Order: sequence, then structure tokens, then C-alpha cells
Amino acid sequence: MKIRSLGGVLVLGCLPVLAAPPAPFRVSDVVQSWIEAVGGEKRILKARRVIVRADSTADGVAGRVDEHLDDRSWRRVTVQGSRTSEAVCREGVAWFKDWNGQVLELGGRDRRDQLTQAAIDALLFGSGLARAASSPDVSLAVEDGDGESHVLKFAPKDGVPFDVYLDRGTALPVKAVRKPYDDVIVLEFSDWRIVKGRKVPFSVREYIEDDDSEATTVVRSVVPGASSRAPGFQPPASGPKDYRFDAGRAAAGIPFNFENDHLMVQGQVNGRKALWFMLDTGAEATIINKPRMEELGLTPFGASTISGGGNSTDFAFTEVARLRIGAVELRNQRNGVIDLSGLEKIYGMPMGGILGYDFFSRFVVSVNYDAKTIDLVEPEGFADPAAGVTVPFVLEKGQPHISSTIELSSGPAIAADLIVDCGAADTLNLTSPFVKAHRLLELARSKPPAGPNTMAGSEKEFFAQTSVRGRLGTVSLGTFTLRNIPSNLMVGTKGAYASESFSGTLGEGVLHRFNTVYDYSRRVMILHPNAEFDKPFPPRRTFGATFLSGGPDYAQFTITGVRKDSPAEAAGLKKDDVVTGVDGKTASELRLYDLRRIFADEGGHHALVLRRAGQTLTIEVDVTLVSLDES
Repeated sequence: MKIRSLGGVLVLGCLPVLAAPPAPFRVSDVVQSWIEAVGGEKRILKARRVIVRADSTADGVAGRVDEHLDDRSWRRVTVQGSRTSEAVCREGVAWFKDWNGQVLELGGRDRRDQLTQAAIDALLFGSGLARAASSPDVSLAVEDGDGESHVLKFAPKDGVPFDVYLDRGTALPVKAVRKPYDDVIVLEFSDWRIVKGRKVPFSVREYIEDDDSEATTVVRSVVPGASSRAPGFQPPASGPKDYRFDAGRAAAGIPFNFENDHLMVQGQVNGRKALWFMLDTGAEATIINKPRMEELGLTPFGASTISGGGNSTDFAFTEVARLRIGAVELRNQRNGVIDLSGLEKIYGMPMGGILGYDFFSRFVVSVNYDAKTIDLVEPEGFADPAAGVTVPFVLEKGQPHISSTIELSSGPAIAADLIVDCGAADTLNLTSPFVKAHRLLELARSKPPAGPNTMAGSEKEFFAQTSVRGRLGTVSLGTFTLRNIPSNLMVGTKGAYASESFSGTLGEGVLHRFNTVYDYSRRVMILHPNAEFDKPFPPRRTFGATFLSGGPDYAQFTITGVRKDSPAEAAGLKKDDVVTGVDGKTASELRLYDLRRIFADEGGHHALVLRRAGQTLTIEVDVTLVSLDES
């Protein structure tokens, strides 16, 4: 028997008499306490149809909300100034009408998340709570984390799992937490008031963990019971047509620039001077370039953030009366606003913005890489004249997702959820969680990487990427099988490419091998192999110097990085050198594309005039290239 000393008194193995542990809480008990706290089951069952009216602020923009819900359906109408958005759920189907009047029947995680929003509102304001006690989709968390809450875990069949935290003292919900994609979305409830014998929250704050963005809802009235004037739960009606062709039902032969491996077309905002717009199926909205707002006669409003490839950036809105692309004009658009000046430096082109979901959802967009032209056609009655290969996709957050299969030189095939992203220049960019989960740094390379790659001078931009190169055996694209594909294996920890909600992006390095049709109305892309299709995928090779442009005409060329042990370093180039001339031409006679083409042409000999630390010097350069694929 062990002897221990307590304050000089010998205690001979005395065992304290412990009280019996409390009986564990049951789901039905916790749900019943919630029911009683808000007024009892009879009061809840009277709320089979409810109207909630509230004031709201989202992304820094004030508005008002009218919400109608019953046992099976939910409708939320949000008004901001002259614009209206509308979300409807009915018997497992979900629709959303955006600020520009476009109606979309939701699919994938968008559908599941909207159904979950409806389910949470039914618990708070409707009769959903009466069914929770006996639902097999509800469980009780073993630990609540803070010791002050019961945590009910909901796993709706058609929705996103979510947790509701109930205060142990009041038995009222404190917050609901869900994760439809990568971000954890929190709804906080407060200011509980009694309406016709039932307690409901009059204040709801919605925010994303580790983000400054938030939305608030302040309830003005809650009206339980049926209303003869309440709207039904039919799909939202589309807004008026917001585009006009100069003639007929199409705009054909719009030329595009593909010098930087991006689809760049010229466009005009409100009749101002033409600027370059990039077509981008990976953009969930059409974007206007923030530094050019004043010259375009536009004013930003609202404030939020948005995630790019490697970082986040500020996001706002603006109202665009007219946006002309070729022989079509979009009218009365609410567009996003982002600072795109970093892209202008990379491309050496003045940019008006990015054409994203708001653009692609209006038309059937046909891209002819052979002719370097784009056709825009009304979706109604469209038929593909050449009968290409159809690849279905699911739209999530305005981005087209396709199912693909990746094979390596060994091991099983890997299922991949790829975003079709014509705003990405490379072949495939695979997300860092996908790379890690499938050991691609080992299996898609012949040796360990020396270190990650990023574009020197753009490390802090929202689109910055941190990756190493790898090579994939095959990638499926509809009925096509692509072989021996060099790809980017992301290793960054921030931004979209650190996401666990998709596998990667399929970019222009693949897409330009097909004349491609994007038909968002039918959720398909149509592929026609072109002259590039059968060519082997080229390796990524470099001279080793990164050039960015600047100045009012983008004719100031600065070397923002020189790769260690590269031909550029051997030639004597240094970071921060400014190129003032090449082969007798001044910088003002060149474009950034010209400079990059010169130093991608192996075997060329060039006289390079530089300004370095206030002095001018000339360097003779013989261009040789080294591979990045195994660096």
C-alpha cells in the first residue's frame, strides 16, 4: 500500500468517495430544452408559414430582406437600391437570381449550401425545430470546445453539415457553423424577442472565420401564419435581357490577342477608350480594373475581400451602364472591382477588366484558336454545327467544374475535380492539398525539387502562385486522353490553390488545343481538336530572367528576378536592371511580349542596353535555355 504525506498527516492509500457521473445528455433532451426555451412545440407548429422582414448590410452595402418560409420551401429576396437578388428552395431544388437578373438552378455545393441556409432559417423562425428531436440527421457533439454550449450536429441529406451551439444556461442558439467550401461560415444570433409567444433572434451576424468580411441582418418584423398576399415558391423570374447585338442574334469574328497565353479582347466601358479585357471562366464575376475607374467614369461602392491564386485582395462593386465587346453591348451591369495593375505589368497591356461569369452566362461563347476569333451567340436555339465532343460541367460559385482522371507512371488512377479556367495560362495547376494527398511531389517528378517557383516581383499579388513542376502520365478530358503533360504542383498555403474543395484548374496550355464552345445555359463545353491537338506538350524552359513592364505606355522593362545558376545570371544580368534597348531599338519601340520572345528564342545573339544604379551599360547575350520541369 502506497503511503503519501499531506501536511504532516499520514494518509494510507485513502480513496475518495466519488459521486456517480452525471448521465450523458441525449439529443432529444437538448432539442426539447431548445423547444421549451423558444416557447414550446405548439408555438413552433403555428409557424408553418412565416414572413420575416429585416434590414441588412452585406459587403458594406445596405439593403432590406423579405423572407418567406413554410414546411418545405423558402424564399429570400434582398433589395439593394434598384437591384434585387432572390434565392428560392423548394423540395430539394434551389435557384438563385443574381444582382444582374440572371437566374441559375444551382447544382453541386451551391445547391447544398442554399438548402442548408433554408434549413437553419426554418429552425430559427419556422417549424423545422419540431422535427429535429426525432430526426436521424441530428447528433450531439461529445465535446463543445468552450464548455458553455451544447453542440447539435446536423447532417441533412441534401445539405451541408452544420453545427448549432446552444447556450447551456438559456438553451437558446448562440451560433450556427458550416463549411460549404474551404471557408468556415459563422452565423451569430442575439437580441432574442418574443413574437406571438415564440422567441426569435432579431439580430444575425454572418462572417467568415479569419476574414474581415461580414453581413448583418436586423429583423424588423416576424409574422407567423399564412398570408394571402405572400408570394409562392416558384423559381425566380429572369430580369429583362441585359445585352443587345448590333444585328441579329450573334456577334461573330471578335478578334483576340493570345500573345500572353490569355484570351484578351478589346472592350469599351460607357463609350470610353478601348482597353483590354481578359476572358476568364475561372472568375465568378466580371471585374473592372480599380486604378482605371476614374478614367472610365465609374465609382466603386461596398467593401469585401476575394481570394486569388495565392493571396486575397480588396473587392468592391460598381455600376456599369454599357460594356461593349465587339458587336454586342451589355447594359446595366453590377460588376466587381479589383486592382489589376499587377496583371498589367505582367502582360504589358492596359486592362479594363476581366470577363467572368456575368459574361459567359449570357452567351454561347465559341473560341476559335486557329482564326484567333470569338463568336458570341444567343443560347436559345443554339446547335453546334460541327458536332464536337461534349463535356458536361457543374457550375459552382460561377466556375465550371469537370470530372477528370489523372494517371501517373505508377499507381492507381486518381479522380480529379478540375475547374475549367481559361484565365490560367498553363496546362494544369493542381492544388497543394491534392498534391500532398496523392504524393505528387514524389510520384510526378523524377527527383525532389530544388525549391518552389514564383514570379519575381509579383509575390504579394492576389494571383501569385508558388509551385514546382511535375509531369502527369495521362489526364482525361471527356472522351479525350491527354498524355505526358507538364503541370504545376502547387505548394503554397494561401489563396485558392491551397483549397481542399477542388483538385486544380485546367488552363490554356490544354484548352488552346481545341476550338472550344462554352455553353453555360446547358452546362457543357464542346471540344473540337485543332492543329495543336496532336503536338507533344513542350517542356517549360527559361533563360532565367523575369521581366515586368511599367510606365504609362508599359515601355519600361525591369528585371525583377534572375534565377540562380541560370544563363541570365551567367550573362551578367542582375535584379533591378532596367532594359532601355535591344539590338538598336529603344524600349519605346518594344513591347514586353517582344522582349520575352527574344529571350525565349534559343541560339539568338543580342545586344542588351541596361540602366544599372544610374549607369548605362551594354551586355552581349547568347540565349540558351534551361528546363524548369525538373528544377
